[in-house]
Formats: sequence, C-alpha cells, structure tokens
Amino acid sequence: MAHADPSLHEHEWRASENMPPLSREDIIGIAVAGVGTAAVILIAVVSAGGEHGNYSAVTIARTLIATGILLINMAHVVGILFFESVDYHGPFQRFIARMSTFGTLGAVVVSLAIGVL
Repeated sequence: MAHADPSLHEHEWRASENMPPLSREDIIGIAVAGVGTAAVILIAVVSAGGEHGNYSAVTIARTLIATGILLINMAHVVGILFFESVDYHGPFQRFIARMSTFGTLGAVVVSLAIGVL
C-alpha cells in the first residue's frame, strides 16, 4: 500500500478498501478453512464414489463430517470478517480464528483415520 492507513494496526493487511484489515492469524484461518473444507469434501466424495447404492458407515460418517465442517467454517469465516470489520481483537476473535484452523485440521485427520479403522 502506497499510503499509510491510520485505521490499520501494524500487523494487519487490507486487500482493498472494501475489505476489513486482516491479521496473519485471520488469513491463515480463512485459508485453512477453505482448503481443509475442500479436502474433507473430496475425501467424502471419493469414499462415496467407490460404493454403488449401499453406503457403509465410514462413508456416512465422512459425509456428516464434511457437512458439519462446511457449515462451521462458513460461520467462522463470516465471524472473522465481522469481528475485523468492527476492529474487535478480543478473546472470541482469536478463539474463532484458531478453531477454524485447528478444527478443520482435526476434521481432516478424523476423516482419514476412520477409513483406516
């Protein structure tokens, strides 16, 4: 950015003037939420693609995990953007950003692990 923006903190980045400023933790949380959700959905699709008509418990569990993590991450990304738009940097903002990161990674691991069992 060519000019200094007084509303930005030193550790934040703004993609455009229409977007709220995002910290590194927010950007990582949003990126992991997007990529992790896509990974969990692909795991569920591949699991369902190998079965025709009768789905096993593993496929049903993977589909439920993918649906749940999709809904949770959509809410987390919206929450991150809302918190940043009002310049809130409290414990709930950090909690949502971290849950988006670690919850998604946990869902990917669980979705892969239930296929091994």
